[in-house]
Amino acid sequence: MDEAETASGEPSVEGAVGALLGTFVGDALGAPYEGAPPLIAPERLELEEARLGRGSYTDDTEMAIALAEVLVEHDTCDEQALAERFLAVCNPRRGYGPGTLEVFRLWRAGVPVEEAASRVFEGGSYGNGAAMRVAPVGIRFAADPARLADEAARSARITHTHPDGIAGALVQAAAIAAALRGEDPLAAACAAAGTGPLAGALELARRALGESWSPLVAAIEFGAGPVVVESVPAALFAAARADSFEEACTFAVRIGRDADTIAAMAGAVAGARFGASSIPERWLAPLEDGPRGRSYVERLAEQLAAAAAN
Repeated sequence: MDEAETASGEPSVEGAVGALLGTFVGDALGAPYEGAPPLIAPERLELEEARLGRGSYTDDTEMAIALAEVLVEHDTCDEQALAERFLAVCNPRRGYGPGTLEVFRLWRAGVPVEEAASRVFEGGSYGNGAAMRVAPVGIRFAADPARLADEAARSARITHTHPDGIAGALVQAAAIAAALRGEDPLAAACAAAGTGPLAGALELARRALGESWSPLVAAIEFGAGPVVVESVPAALFAAARADSFEEACTFAVRIGRDADTIAAMAGAVAGARFGASSIPERWLAPLEDGPRGRSYVERLAEQLAAAAAN
């Protein structure tokens, strides 16, 4: 049994903290390389200066923290509460995309939560924004697959109404939950994907696990842009092929382009697989630790694990 798994299949505190801190660490590692081509990041990664300093997180982690807070308070992804929390915590300096900021502007202007995203993104957003923040859902509902699917979709729809945007969140949450249960995260992701382009890309990732792909090959085969069908399979491949948390995040960052989000998603799954104690101390120590920093993230993860066990 993996140390991040409990006998009941519920997430251990070790795994839960690993998943949420893994999001944070991957995000912070990848942020300096956002937009970079593959292989620019070194093979031995260190935390470097980013938008708000060394060890700071981006919008990826800020939104994951907000989602965790709503789950702790409401035990469901209440759309209105989630929108209000996103507005309350949003720091544009953390790198929010223009589309997300426009959704936020419409909410502030009184546009109903369920309508704003459709006004901004014709046909809905198929970006990875809902997948990058969904780790708290994977933790809280790891032992309840049906509830996990419903809550992942609810967490996504307020900003991502396109089927791919929603599927990305569901697939990422399913992978995290499977890792917490000691199961194959990529197999769980494939099972959750249904049909369509995302399912095909995930099947490619599953078949490629036995191949000696470099981050460059992964970037070519999957793509590394901010759309779900590229970045989610790339992240899950990085996490599933690795033998350690460090290997998963290093591979993910070296894929390049949307490096912070790919590494945040890979870090969440790898943290769930290997546990919080697997995260190198040289990556943990410099993390920002203000009112909503590292220590707070650890406490949120502990609360989500406790809720999952009840």
